[in-house]
Amino acid sequence: MFRYDYPVFEHKNLLKKSMLDELRDYPLALSRRLFSGYGDGILEGCSLRWEQDVLYLEPGLLHYQGEIYRMEEPCPLTCTATDQLTYLKVRFATMDYERGKRGGMGEILLHTVPAENGEMELGRFRLQEGARLRTVYENFEDYQTEYDTVNRIYVPYAGPGGTGLWPQLLKVYAQELLETGTTDIHDVSFAMAVLAAEGQVSNECVRWYFMRSGDEVREGMSNGERYRKLLHLLKIRKSGGKGWKGPEGGRGQMILL
Repeated sequence: MFRYDYPVFEHKNLLKKSMLDELRDYPLALSRRLFSGYGDGILEGCSLRWEQDVLYLEPGLLHYQGEIYRMEEPCPLTCTATDQLTYLKVRFATMDYERGKRGGMGEILLHTVPAENGEMELGRFRLQEGARLRTVYENFEDYQTEYDTVNRIYVPYAGPGGTGLWPQLLKVYAQELLETGTTDIHDVSFAMAVLAAEGQVSNECVRWYFMRSGDEVREGMSNGERYRKLLHLLKIRKSGGKGWKGPEGGRGQMILL
């Protein structure tokens, strides 16, 4: 049967172990049920801003190996120009505390080495001397800008069925796609699905869209591959083409990062 119950704390009532167990178990069971089947990545928040040689990672939630890691205060990181590709990443570690308490922590790092096992990328950039690091973008293509711009194309975002693209990326794509005036039913249905879900569509939805556009799609595509395919399609639609081919009927050029 379905039920709900929660402890009621009243003056002079005994505090029972079962009451504390309920406070612990119910939120944990609820979160695990809600995010069952989700891939590792950002669940919520974790936006970035840069001010005077300091990069701020804003509060947010990460989903990693079935657990939810939270950060409730902005994390400032000294960020000076090095003209090197730099990765913002989290390094996870499980910790055992005294008296049976168990938890985990994620150390936030800026490093020139990409995320490895036990780590998660939250962005990458190449900052030049005298430049400002941008975290705001002009259009869909601008997200791949190499210099002085935070690239979040490769950042994993937790979603149903696995890890996918940043919802903001998909929303911008959907908006620019509709602005092309395309009447292709697959373009319109995909764009409307993205906008209705605030960009949080499954990888299967993105895969379906690529297939209906005429592309050969393999399993296990990376975020970089998904972004390049979307950019390729958007360029075709802006030039008046349909399907996976350009307006002349020839194969379009793939844009490589």
